[in-house]
Amino acid sequence: MKIQCIDRDVRQILESGTYVIPRFQRPFSWDNENVEEFWNDSTSDVKKDYFIGAFVTYNISSSSYGIVDGQQRLTTITITLCAIRDKYLELGYAAAAKGVHRLIETRDLNDQAQFVLRAETSYPYLQAKIQSFEKENEDIDAGDEERAIGVAYETISGFIKEGVARIADLDATKAKNATKKWLDQIRDKILALKVISITLDNQDDAYTIFETLNTRGKDLTAADLAKNHFLRLLPAKGKAIDRPKDHWLEMQNELEQAQRSIQLRTFLHHYWLSKYPFTTEKQLFRAIRDSVNKHNVKDIATELRTDSKLYRGISEPYTLDIWSRPTADIQDSLFFISNTLNIQIANPLLLSVLRLYHAKKLKDRQVRKIFSLVEKYHYTYTTICALPSSGGVSLMYAAHARAFTNAADSNSLGICISDFKKKIKDKVPARDVFVSKFKHLSYSNTRQRNIIKYTLWKIDRSRNSAVDIDRNSSSIEHLSPQANHNYWTHYIGNLLLVPAKFNSEKLGSKSFLEKKALLTDGGYALDSLVTAATTWAAQEVEKRTQELAEYAYDTVWSIK
Repeated sequence: MKIQCIDRDVRQILESGTYVIPRFQRPFSWDNENVEEFWNDSTSDVKKDYFIGAFVTYNISSSSYGIVDGQQRLTTITITLCAIRDKYLELGYAAAAKGVHRLIETRDLNDQAQFVLRAETSYPYLQAKIQSFEKENEDIDAGDEERAIGVAYETISGFIKEGVARIADLDATKAKNATKKWLDQIRDKILALKVISITLDNQDDAYTIFETLNTRGKDLTAADLAKNHFLRLLPAKGKAIDRPKDHWLEMQNELEQAQRSIQLRTFLHHYWLSKYPFTTEKQLFRAIRDSVNKHNVKDIATELRTDSKLYRGISEPYTLDIWSRPTADIQDSLFFISNTLNIQIANPLLLSVLRLYHAKKLKDRQVRKIFSLVEKYHYTYTTICALPSSGGVSLMYAAHARAFTNAADSNSLGICISDFKKKIKDKVPARDVFVSKFKHLSYSNTRQRNIIKYTLWKIDRSRNSAVDIDRNSSSIEHLSPQANHNYWTHYIGNLLLVPAKFNSEKLGSKSFLEKKALLTDGGYALDSLVTAATTWAAQEVEKRTQELAEYAYDTVWSIK
C-alpha cells in the first residue's frame, strides 16, 4: 500500500483536482452545532494556520480523487465558499464572486464545467441549490441529507449576514469597502485552513483505510462501517450501474420512511441477533467483518433487503402483505407491542418469527401464540410493574430468535414455542405485585393515557367479544365527571372506553345516573358493577379498580 502525505491548505486542495464522495461514504450529516463550531474555529481572529485534521483520498485519475476521510469537512467548506460567493454577488462584487466560484466549479481539458466536489446521494440538490452560480428555482425533493445541507448553508449565510451588518454599522461612510475587506478576510481564512493530505493508490486501499480510521472512532456507526464492508465485497458492475449501492440505499430508505423512522444500525443489530451469536451494538461491526465474506455476502445482502421490510412491519403490521388470512388479532398484537407498549428489545425474536411466517414455516395460530406471549409479558412485567428489561432479557430474546431461525422442521419449531412459553411464564410478576401497581394507573398522567385506553379496550374485547369498539375513534369517558375533582376521578375504575357516538358533547358533565341511562339506551354493554350501582363514589370506584386489576391478571393477560 503506497501512501503519500503532504501538508496543504484548503486552497491547494481545491485547486489540485476534483473530488468524488464514493459509494461507501455516509451522507452529509453535520448539524447546526457542528457547523457553528467549524465557523467559529475557522474564522477566529486568534487562530492562524488552523489545522482541521487529515484529508484522505485515493486516486481515480490524474486529477480526480475519491474521498476516504474528510467528506463532512470538505462539504462544509464548499457550502461556506458558496455562501461567501453569494454574498459577494448580493453586494455587487461580481469579480470576487467569480474568483471564489472557480474553487467550486472548474473546467476540464475539454473545457467542460464540473464541480470540484461531486456527491451522488445529494444530487441534484447540492449542485442546483448550493453550488451553481445561478441557482435553480425549481422545487427539488429534499431528504434528510438535503435538509442538512440546506440548514448548513442557511446557518453560514446567517453568520456572514451578521458579520457584514456589524462591519457596516461601525463606519457607515466606509461600509462598502469595509464589508468587502471583511468578506475577503473570511474567504482567505477558509482557504488557508491546514490539512495533512494523504493520498492512496487505489479504492481497495481506501476501503481498508476507511475501516482503520473509523472502527474505533465515534463519527461512524456500525451501519456506516457495515456498508463499507458489504460494498467492498460487492463491487459495482461499472460506472453507470451500481446495484449493490442502490440496494443498500433502498434498504435504508425503507427504514427511514417508516412512520417512526428506524435507525439502520438498530435494524442491523436486531437482524444479527436473530441469526448469529449475541453481540452488543458496539461490537456489531467486528462480528459482521468476521462473518460476512465473499462467499456469503450476496445471500446476506439479499436477506437484509427482504428483512428490512419485515422489520418495518413490526411497527407497521397493517402494511405487510404476508398475512395469509384475516389475522387482525395477530396484527393488533404486533402493533401493541411496538407502538403502545413501546417495546424494541423483543425485535430480534419478532423478526425471526415474521421471517419464518413469510416463508410459510409457521402457522397463524403459532404466530398468534408467540406474539401474545410477548405482549402479555411486557404489559404485566414492563408496563404495569415497571420492572427493568435488563441485559438478561435481551439475551433471552436473542437466544430464542436464533433457536427459531435454526429449527430444522415443524416439530423443532413446536419445541421452540414451548420453550419460549416456559421462559416467559417464569418471568411473569406475582399477582399481588401486579394488582398493586395496576391500581396506580391514572388518567391524570398523560403518559399513561394510551396504556389506559389499550387496557380498557382489551378488557372490553375479552368480556364482550361480539362488541367491536373501534379503538382509533373511541374515547375515554369519566363515569363521575372530571369537574368533580375527586382524588379518585382519574382512577381506571372511574373510566370507560366508549364508541365515537357517545362523544363528550353527548355525555359531557352529566351525572353518573344520567350517563348510565344514556349508555344503556345506546346499547353500550356496561359491566355488572356499574349496572348494579345506584351511586358512584370512592367506594365504588376503588372496588371496580380492584376488580379490573384482578380480571386483567387472571384472564386478559394471563399466561396459562
